[in-house]
Amino acid sequence: MFERFTHDARTVVVSAIDLCTTLDADEVRPVHLLLALTEGDSGARDVLAAHGLTEDAVGAALGAPRPAPPTPLGEGDAAALRALGIDLDAIREAVDKQFGEGALEGATPAAGSAERAAEGDAEEEAELARRRFGLGGRIRFGRGAKKVLELALREAIRVHSREIRSEHIALAVLRTDDDAVRMLLSTLGVDVRALRADLDGRGRRTA
Repeated sequence: MFERFTHDARTVVVSAIDLCTTLDADEVRPVHLLLALTEGDSGARDVLAAHGLTEDAVGAALGAPRPAPPTPLGEGDAAALRALGIDLDAIREAVDKQFGEGALEGATPAAGSAERAAEGDAEEEAELARRRFGLGGRIRFGRGAKKVLELALREAIRVHSREIRSEHIALAVLRTDDDAVRMLLSTLGVDVRALRADLDGRGRRTA
């Protein structure tokens, strides 16, 4: 299923992990995903910037230094994410339960990396995560960040998209019940309703 994340959506996930490494944070939280969305070539970046959520503004609010460029993505990423605590199969089950069995039909991982990863044991997956992301096995996705990924899948389904884009992650961050995100949006004076509408519009244009 991770193969259904577009390149910029994958980059957002990896950038959030890199940011936590830079900040010496023990887990990825929704605010880290929000900051990652403001960086690089994220499809949501320009929409967020138009509402005051720039990399500088969000980074300053979080006291975050600029992280190193994210590690390039390749085969084995789904396994590495599982080792970091992101169980995409469990997320899929949750979405199927919410929207009916087969809601993500056609979004299963291609034969190859995901299937091979399923055959490996947990120890091998953890080692893969350490090699790929240089995390020493310490960084994990917190409950709030996992919820964001689940909501991103639901946002993609809502607009009948077969891909999970950075816009869907951004919409999911806005939906999450996270105190730090709410405080940051309030501090920067963001009109959340207007931002959601603009993200929706961009997502539909690029679908």
